[in-house]
Amino acid sequence: MDTEVAAAYTQIGPIYDQLMAAVPYRAWVDYVELLVRRHGGRPRRVLDLACGTGNVGLEFARRGYQVTGVDRSASMLQEAIRKAQEQNLPVSFFQQDMRELRLPEYFDLVVCLYDSLNYLLEWEGLRQTLCGVHACLQPGGLFIFDLNTELALAMNLFTQRNLDPKRPVRYDWRSEYNPQTRICRVDMTFYVDHKEQTETLREVHYERAYTQREVRQALRAAKLELLAMYDAYTFHRPTEQSDRIYYVARRDPFEAMPL
Repeated sequence: MDTEVAAAYTQIGPIYDQLMAAVPYRAWVDYVELLVRRHGGRPRRVLDLACGTGNVGLEFARRGYQVTGVDRSASMLQEAIRKAQEQNLPVSFFQQDMRELRLPEYFDLVVCLYDSLNYLLEWEGLRQTLCGVHACLQPGGLFIFDLNTELALAMNLFTQRNLDPKRPVRYDWRSEYNPQTRICRVDMTFYVDHKEQTETLREVHYERAYTQREVRQALRAAKLELLAMYDAYTFHRPTEQSDRIYYVARRDPFEAMPL
């Protein structure tokens, strides 16, 4: 069975965790907690923005945080909700485009990981997203996010494949980077074995490389203070060789909340 090419994350929710089985989600949360402590945060309520199948948010919930997850993809959210119910974790989920973020509560910490913000292909979309983050942060609340650098996208790191016939889910990804637009296109093909047949899924993903200056401008426009930038998973400043950067920003602790 074959499908037409689909937009990112519209089909692969049920197989996503098999594809990402090697991703160290616990270590990511460990690192975020270190960043939070380094910058004086003491969060209780956490928003996992672009939460996908919920792996980061569920890990926060297991550590005792009150967690909400937001994602645009119904396919990914369905898996997140299923896992939260199976693990008896009280995580709330909302289906929203992060550029139109609207939530009924405020958070001490917002995280957006795994280069999710690179999927915003226009600076205005990044600004809108950061404004939405500002609106749902408590004064003094932290926003921690990562971005792939231009180096990562230009090196074609997304061109990869695993067609091992012993695996129930196989994939073949081909990426192409345009230095003029700073947008990387990734054509993804997945082969999923069922009892009597193999299903072929195809999606196209796009990521944009943002400069540090563009990120700073978007943070300022959203009234978020940039506290630090780090070469991913370290406490070192990013360099020209960094392929992923973590940003730590904060809502002004003295900013008045709306009535």
